[in-house]
Amino acid sequence: MCRMGKINDLIERLWEKTFRAGWYRADHVSEESPVVIGGCARSGTTLMRVMLDTHPNIYCGPETGLLYLRTMTYRKISNLSRKLEIHEENLKAMMRGTHSYFQFVETLFDHLRQRAGKPRWGDKSPQNVLHLDRIFHHFPDARFIHMIRDGRDTACSLRTFPQYRMVDGQRVELDTDNPLDQCVRRWVHDVEAGVRYRGDPRYIEVKYEDLIESDEETLIRVFDFLGEPWDEQVTKYYEIKSPGRSEDKMPQNPGVSKPIYRTAHGRWRNEFTEEDTRVLKAVAGDLLVMLGYEENNDW
Repeated sequence: MCRMGKINDLIERLWEKTFRAGWYRADHVSEESPVVIGGCARSGTTLMRVMLDTHPNIYCGPETGLLYLRTMTYRKISNLSRKLEIHEENLKAMMRGTHSYFQFVETLFDHLRQRAGKPRWGDKSPQNVLHLDRIFHHFPDARFIHMIRDGRDTACSLRTFPQYRMVDGQRVELDTDNPLDQCVRRWVHDVEAGVRYRGDPRYIEVKYEDLIESDEETLIRVFDFLGEPWDEQVTKYYEIKSPGRSEDKMPQNPGVSKPIYRTAHGRWRNEFTEEDTRVLKAVAGDLLVMLGYEENNDW
């Protein structure tokens, strides 16, 4: 390891040691009502994020992972600084000025939504769906939007995910080929983590297919759930240009800077082999039926 690498490693270990004791364990229950988005990756969470962020009352910026993060390392602070365009020293000052991790999270998001001139903040990360107990404990008035997509199309997309990476500011295509059974099991695991909250008034399910086929009707239902007025500008999300929507902030989702397209809907019909179909039926067939994607498992 080079000298600079050793120094950074020492700083990171000292930073964690300083804040690990007490700060992470201290409880904090917020009175705010953030909008939280989650669901299996490749299910439309980023599309929902930019649509909500277009609303005049809601800030929903780049993915942070803060609602499920367990430790705040020096490296994470550095990444947040670049992603959120906040100086590292300002982030550290926020941490030092709070008594607990989740008070810091609330303070940071309050800063971001005030900077954007909006009264409410939101956070999007697919993995939020796996941590709803924790999120609802610290933000009992949160509203959670569970994005769900046909598991067959989701599996097709997960097979090649991640599809890109940023190199010197440019998006470079990768040659990813993940095992199908792992992709299907991930979809089942993540979707089931969310649907167990059915019946909770803080929870709503939004199918990706409904969003791309009937965006206005679907979004009116979402904003009614959030208690926010309808604003037709949210259907023109692609007209908004901001640092939080730049290519380097969402390299895996270049399509969300364009109007809704439907070419990926039903892609599994062209990509699945008979063996692929057998695998998916065995692992996810019952869940597809339960969600209404099929009447039975004879598809």
